[in-house]
Amino acid sequence: MSEKKLGIIGGGQLGSMLSQAAKKLNIKTIVYTDDKDAPAQNFCDEFIVADYKEKNKILEFVSKVDIITFEFENIPFETLNEMSKLKKVLPKPSVNRLIQHRLAEKDFINKLNIRTTRYVLIEKKI
Repeated sequence: MSEKKLGIIGGGQLGSMLSQAAKKLNIKTIVYTDDKDAPAQNFCDEFIVADYKEKNKILEFVSKVDIITFEFENIPFETLNEMSKLKKVLPKPSVNRLIQHRLAEKDFINKLNIRTTRYVLIEKKI
């Protein structure tokens, strides 16, 4: 059986914990982040630092992994969408797009009959 390689976009605390959990399952992790000081570098098998829109580095990263996930919502949708054309990205990039917009995210959750705290849209400062 070949060794599985998980690509993680983002190198923060969640990327660190994901790398640690993957190691217990004998899954190698490659982290791609724009933060050279990200803590996940201490837990992953390979650490790639580049802008989230740097095409050559993105292609390098995608070529090294079997599947991709992301650890936070502020990754450009376009980057995840391009990656998904080459490798499976979970959750899907459309989920990332949704969670980047808090009002749309809360509306979506409420439509699933999962209640959130009350909220209102504020359009302008008085």
